[in-house]
Amino acid sequence: MIVREAIQGVFHHLQHLLPSEKTDELLACVLDCWQKTEQWVASPPTDREQDALMKRILTLHLAVTKLERDALLAVVKGSVATR
Repeated sequence: MIVREAIQGVFHHLQHLLPSEKTDELLACVLDCWQKTEQWVASPPTDREQDALMKRILTLHLAVTKLERDALLAVVKGSVATR
């Protein structure tokens, strides 16, 4: 359950970013993670598999956070430049 919530959180943040090649790439990774959790319904993961996926999701979260920060900085810089 925690894994799915983490995936949903990353997906939610991605939805609020402007479309780009990077966001498409990250979205594909998020969807791949989601599919892996769907497979766990039929065959529960090992601890190692679950840990590996959580590390992947954390990496995705960090990448999305960086994109959000970069987008915010671009907006701030743009508003300062127009003054």
